[in-house]
Amino acid sequence: MALSPQDLARLLNDAQNGPHYSLRAALALADGQPPPRIAGLVTGLTGSKRALWASIARVTGCAVPPDDAGLTRLSAWEVEVVHSLAPEQLGLRVGGRPVGELLLEHAREVLWTAGQIAAQANRVRFA
Repeated sequence: MALSPQDLARLLNDAQNGPHYSLRAALALADGQPPPRIAGLVTGLTGSKRALWASIARVTGCAVPPDDAGLTRLSAWEVEVVHSLAPEQLGLRVGGRPVGELLLEHAREVLWTAGQIAAQANRVRFA
């Protein structure tokens, strides 16, 4: 069963902004100045988002992310763009893989990174 752009946008939004077990919830655990490991995870995810969207923009014709957007703004931007994609655009291929599959994998990456951030935030808090 293929997911629609609206389904993928909701999944991505929940992974980034859900009240529990999301990127936002994990970052909230890291109170104050983030430790270097958390900053590295945030930087890595931001770079991954930019690379993904540069590739998707080449095949779909959608906009590329704003250069000055940090992780929070970039996350909101990509949910809007996913929501605006046409169902047939999800079938276009980037490196031999459909855009829809890449976006689903990206939602998993966001959740994985959120888990890593939460683990690091708890480590700091309990230290």
